[in-house]
Amino acid sequence: MTHWTYYLTLASITFGFFSAASWFYASFVKADHRQAMDRRKKEAEKLGVKPNYASVSLDGWDMSATFLEQAKWNAMGAFFAACSILSQAISQAL
Repeated sequence: MTHWTYYLTLASITFGFFSAASWFYASFVKADHRQAMDRRKKEAEKLGVKPNYASVSLDGWDMSATFLEQAKWNAMGAFFAACSILSQAISQAL
């Protein structure tokens, strides 16, 4: 095993851990309803429009903001998984 394949294997493992951590966090991340409303108000003020306060709240958590947070963390998990697989593929090709 050359030093490049060793480092690529190590990178693959590291990216795999990052991927797992991102997906694990995405499974329970939630957005507070009050904070989501404040964020919507600030974004609307920046754009000079009336804020859209339409939302669904469940036990104090804003559902649409929660879905947005989960999507962000799922995307990061997928990105790290792709980096892990790419590292493995390049390592095998060498």
